[in-house]
Amino acid sequence: MMSSKRAGLLDPAFLKKLERLRIHARRAFPGSTRGERRSTRRGSSVEFSDFRKYEAGDDFRHVDWSIYARLERLMLRQFVEEEDVRIDILIDQSRSMRFGEPITKFDYARRAAAALAFLGIGSLDRVGVATFDSAMKSRIRALRGRGHLRSILSFLDCLSDDDVSKEKQETVEANERAEGESKNEDEQAAETNLSAALRGYQKANLRQGILFIISDFFSSDDYRQEIKMLAHRGFDVNLIQVLAPEEMNPRLVGDLLLVDSETGQSREITASERVVAAYREALNEFTSSLESLCRTHGSGYTLVTTDIAFEELLLKNLIESRMAE
Repeated sequence: MMSSKRAGLLDPAFLKKLERLRIHARRAFPGSTRGERRSTRRGSSVEFSDFRKYEAGDDFRHVDWSIYARLERLMLRQFVEEEDVRIDILIDQSRSMRFGEPITKFDYARRAAAALAFLGIGSLDRVGVATFDSAMKSRIRALRGRGHLRSILSFLDCLSDDDVSKEKQETVEANERAEGESKNEDEQAAETNLSAALRGYQKANLRQGILFIISDFFSSDDYRQEIKMLAHRGFDVNLIQVLAPEEMNPRLVGDLLLVDSETGQSREITASERVVAAYREALNEFTSSLESLCRTHGSGYTLVTTDIAFEELLLKNLIESRMAE
């Protein structure tokens, strides 16, 4: 039986709608085993790719005899080989992601990660999930198969609360030992340092693949350089920015003391219409610059708020931003 929390991550009725989708890859990648993705290598699928000259030892079954009859030259037909792709999903677990009601940005991110994992495994791709704050934290390595999807859902379930129970903690550690992965012992959400987390990711992953980063992107470091580097190295990068409705349209009035949830720094303000308008303008510039960065480097970007129906995120936003098809 699937637990109530796990059922909340992936509603059975919603799964039927997801079955017709798959994660969109903007480029071809060299896979490791046969799957449903177009590979950079040439193989023997049914989709024709190109011709090349016959060489000693080649399979005569691939010779195009019609060309030989016309030109008296042995030419081989080549076909696109379909292989699996590695898909990594990085979830921001910093303190700022615990904001929002009735659903926090972090819980919304977990649900998005579960749905993306379902799509990836349904395409016979290898899917891995990891969390980060000031560095890479908990992770479950990239594998294939329906059994691995259950492991991912269990992993995401255990991330649902700040006070992870001992039983859930032991479940996560057992899953990771079985998969040969280590787990960071520090479970407390910390200040975001996306740049450091992405540098750690790049060191651990030399082969290109599809990367999803789910975050509010409220990080003071220059993570844009790391995103550019990932795109330059051939990764298919996709940013899903999750914000709370209160962050998009704050309803603040009067003299207030605002406390940064990550650094603990405080600031006294008087929330007038002019101040709130200036905040909205600054936020719009921030999200627009992030979208522009992605567009420039061929990456995907979408902005969602936690009050948007989750079905709309998957069935509308991801398709419009070419993250799914």
